[in-house]
Amino acid sequence: MRLRSGILELTVCLVVIALSVVGAVSAFVTDLQRDIDGLLLILVCALMGGLFSITLLLLAKNHGWLPHLSQSRLRKPVAVEARFTGLLAKSRAAKAEHEM
Repeated sequence: MRLRSGILELTVCLVVIALSVVGAVSAFVTDLQRDIDGLLLILVCALMGGLFSITLLLLAKNHGWLPHLSQSRLRKPVAVEARFTGLLAKSRAAKAEHEM
């Protein structure tokens, strides 16, 4: 777990997510959601929060901060590749027998 390598990116993501939550809450508190400006503010806050949440998740996965996601993703392609190569070998053998 290398926390120091991605601390700047982590900070930026968390700040933008926090600001978008504050912006959306302020639109509801000030009763601005009934106006087009409030609707656009809520949509922009949701967009920015969503994008930076995905970025934060990918950053955490790439740096190994979420080991259960990293390991499960690595195991599946190996198993699929092993099955595929086994099926490919069997089909080639069957094709060779069929051609004789």
